[in-house]
Amino acid sequence: MLCGLEEVGITVDDVKGQKAGDILRFTPDTELGAPALDALGYNDVILDIGVTANRPDCNSIYKLAKEVAVALGTDCREPEIGYKTVGDSIDDMVSVDVRNSELCPRYMAAGVKNVKIFPSSQLIKSRLRAVGIRPINNIVDITNYVLTEIGQPMHSFDKREIGGNHIVVRNAYDGETIVSLDGKENKLDNSMLVICDSDRPVAIAGIMGGLNSGIREDTVEVVFEAAKFARDNVRRTSRTLGLRSDSSARFEKGIDFASQEYAIKRALTLVYESGSGDIVDGIIDVKVDYPKYREIDFTVSRIKDILGCNVPKKELISILARLGIETLDRGYSMTAIVGEDREDIVGVNDIAEEFIRVYGYRHVKPTLFKYATLTQGGMPDKLKAVDIIKSTLCACGLSECVTYSFTSPEFANKLRLDDGDSARNCIRLINPIGEAVSVMRTNLTHSMIETLTYNLTHFNKSAALFEVARVYLPKALPLEDLPDEEERLAVGMYGDGCDFFTVKAAVEEVMRALKLQCEYTRSTRPYLHTGRSAEVIVNGKSVGYIGELHPAVARNYGIDNTRVYLAELSVEAIFSLENLKKPTFAAFSKFPTIERDLAVVVDDEIPVGEMIKTIRSSKIKHLTDVNVFDTYKSEQIGDGKKSVGIGFCFSSVERTLTDEEIAAQMEVILSALKRKFGAKIR
Repeated sequence: MLCGLEEVGITVDDVKGQKAGDILRFTPDTELGAPALDALGYNDVILDIGVTANRPDCNSIYKLAKEVAVALGTDCREPEIGYKTVGDSIDDMVSVDVRNSELCPRYMAAGVKNVKIFPSSQLIKSRLRAVGIRPINNIVDITNYVLTEIGQPMHSFDKREIGGNHIVVRNAYDGETIVSLDGKENKLDNSMLVICDSDRPVAIAGIMGGLNSGIREDTVEVVFEAAKFARDNVRRTSRTLGLRSDSSARFEKGIDFASQEYAIKRALTLVYESGSGDIVDGIIDVKVDYPKYREIDFTVSRIKDILGCNVPKKELISILARLGIETLDRGYSMTAIVGEDREDIVGVNDIAEEFIRVYGYRHVKPTLFKYATLTQGGMPDKLKAVDIIKSTLCACGLSECVTYSFTSPEFANKLRLDDGDSARNCIRLINPIGEAVSVMRTNLTHSMIETLTYNLTHFNKSAALFEVARVYLPKALPLEDLPDEEERLAVGMYGDGCDFFTVKAAVEEVMRALKLQCEYTRSTRPYLHTGRSAEVIVNGKSVGYIGELHPAVARNYGIDNTRVYLAELSVEAIFSLENLKKPTFAAFSKFPTIERDLAVVVDDEIPVGEMIKTIRSSKIKHLTDVNVFDTYKSEQIGDGKKSVGIGFCFSSVERTLTDEEIAAQMEVILSALKRKFGAKIR
């Protein structure tokens, strides 16, 4: 096929000899069928590595490679250092004066004359792009390359912009300004460290250079900077000015004393190898006195006590050596000599950590404390019940939501609660953030309706939600004791295919999962539709309700022409039931189940639930299940009448039941319905 560069995700600078808008051309020896990026050499593997805060030295490719080499037990090739100078002296190009050595304990500078500005090699450009850095030109790319490779931020100054050929590292003056490389004017204060020439700031220390100090096409002399800045000062300055860069990100995490010299010599090596200019003699190095290494005394037994595992002495010495830590063995005691590049290692605990992360945590075997005993873990029964409720509702297609425990005192009026309703007794907050969240809620219904309303007003055509949360019921007001915190379940839904029986089915699935049977009676709650609501009864006790939201209440919430279905159950009441704590088991029958249907006509006002209750209480032999599968009204049935279709299941664990036995039991059922409800066979 014919394709352009953009179709394979690269730019014109990525392919040597390619022009913008041209068709992508491959060399004649390119293998047919090979992926385009492989043929162009852009088939890198991306490693996304999370470096912890205690290992700032690993914010570079080189230090990560050393860690990989240690893990694999092999050697790591270090970045090459080697260049030639042409005479002259850096002291003739620039001088350095550090006036705050606490914020800048080390500042190094090197010079390059007869600079040539040109695009970097394909290798450097591709590597910079691979880590998300846009190539600019050879000099700027070298500083960015060293930043990524060594981990030391650098800056290159156009010598023409260093007034008086003098670099001063000082605190900024209050009200002083600098325009940074991104074109933003920054107002400085005395807490910020800046790099200045004889007259003005040319860079914000550790963050970004000034606009006029950058490298241009006609730059002929360059001064390279590599410094160590106080991490806390860089962080505060960066946040105050709203400036962030790759350099500030590394300075904030910490740069060791060894990186400056290594980085500036590596940059000069890249200048020499690429023919970017002539390197002058000498490197300016203004620094405070600091220890080149630290000695940490320890014993093998101490390392063993820290780790709680056996520590082979030879293995310990070998691993520390691979990590670049020399160890002096004095028989009973040992001394670790830690270089300046590992500022994170300060004590014997750090030595133990370095050893075990390479040796392997698998060697640390779990053991009990001397006087400890084994205990059986587990989850309380109540939390198990809550998990069963949540998983069951999720399986039914509902989504869990979370709402605030604080609510508006207007909820009682919106729900049309009676004046004497206990739900009106709310705990008022002393210092609420607003009237809408000024009381502790006494039910979940209001929160659920508000959540459904929010979904409706944001054009969600359907919703099926649930929440398990606490309500707060005061014993008396004003509060004299802590309130009762009752855990409840709220269910809310609306949309196509959703009706009273949908929410009823969800509640029954919860009850079935908890091994409970529930019954229903008419509900008189003021916020529910009188003909489409019911109290949920378990073991003769009401544990909540299900039903359709009353149209008048729906209008109070701004809901028009949408039927909303709700349920609220007390988890505390359900959990207190004896059946929940002691589930029973009945053996499965190995004989066939026999099903029978019965359609009877009864008065319209007779609750179907009462009919089911009567059938269950009649102690019908071999009856294992009964359910209503249909209700029907028509002129043929009669005014004020309805037809109820009931399904029955019969089974025996001893034998196969006969038709005569089933017919006899169906007669008993029909007689019970006739006697109590005046039922007639349809």
